[in-house]
Amino acid sequence: MRSQSRPRPRGARSRTRLRSVLLAALVVAAVGVAAVSAPVGAQSGPDASPTCSFPVSETDATDTTVTVTERPERIVVLQPSTAQTVWELGAADRVVGAPVGPYTGYLAGIGTREDVTNADEFSVNREAVVALEADVVLAANVVPDDTVSGLRAADQTVFVFGFGTSLSSVAEKTELTGRLIGSCGAATDANAQYRDRIEAVENATEGRESPRVLHYSGGPAGHVVAGSGTFIDEIITTAGGTNVAAENGIEGYGQISDEAVVEWDPEVILVSEDGSGVPDSEAFASTFAVRNDQVVAVDGNYLSQPGPRVVIAIEELAAALEAAETDGGNTAAGSESDPEDAPGFGAAAALIALAVGVLLAERRR
Repeated sequence: MRSQSRPRPRGARSRTRLRSVLLAALVVAAVGVAAVSAPVGAQSGPDASPTCSFPVSETDATDTTVTVTERPERIVVLQPSTAQTVWELGAADRVVGAPVGPYTGYLAGIGTREDVTNADEFSVNREAVVALEADVVLAANVVPDDTVSGLRAADQTVFVFGFGTSLSSVAEKTELTGRLIGSCGAATDANAQYRDRIEAVENATEGRESPRVLHYSGGPAGHVVAGSGTFIDEIITTAGGTNVAAENGIEGYGQISDEAVVEWDPEVILVSEDGSGVPDSEAFASTFAVRNDQVVAVDGNYLSQPGPRVVIAIEELAAALEAAETDGGNTAAGSESDPEDAPGFGAAAALIALAVGVLLAERRR
């Protein structure tokens, strides 16, 4: 069980940032992938075994048995997390319609697909979906029931995935997506890499102090935080932190008051890079996290979308928490190294990363 104590006093920012990058390199060496932010399951060749068989019938989140009669050649995805999963399975070339906007811009070639959202860049344009004559339409759980029923009434084969509440549910969704679109081998490979990278983080953070982390998303609804029963809770705990909201009884996503922020006094605050950040308020300014510049900003597409690339958020947070434990300094993920531009690591770099890991372990004794 991880010990819970405040990070040590603040040190030099340059050392903190370097250690974040080096821990990321150590994770890479342990997993054997090209870079921390590499797509989880991208493949250049045909699917490995096992192969899929059709027709395939699965019961979806609406308790409807959906049958896909043959391998889909025309796929429509209705939400960013579903698009991410299909891209990771190497099936982007079969996607004819998707949400095209800021939450999918990181997916290669997304701009050439037909946009299936309305002007609000979120709700589904049913007419656009029907016009694409898809073999299967993949919907996240946030798509309203009336949208799903309307598409089914228009003779669309729509499968609705369940709510992503854990890291294991992400893997289950990947496997299920593979069966539905005929990419079973790719799904198996993607999940193997996904689990290996999670295990590498767990091994790298074993025995480390566990800073108290608050995930904050803010917005018009007030101070919205992620508690227990969310995959963000598992991101925090897998990366080596303690979720202060879950510790204080928040289940799912809930609102908290300024008084709670002050009382909980998180040591690290986790936010999305593209979000509003931490409020400029006395309550947040009083926290250990803000006073010690320990606000971690992670790409929201990896942090908030329950898809295979959530592992990148785990890796980045783990590196930042290592920095918090070592120095208590600036923990902004990627402050000097953009994960999208991270270079590959050869054998020599892997050996260096391993040596750094041993050094850090010695320093913690």
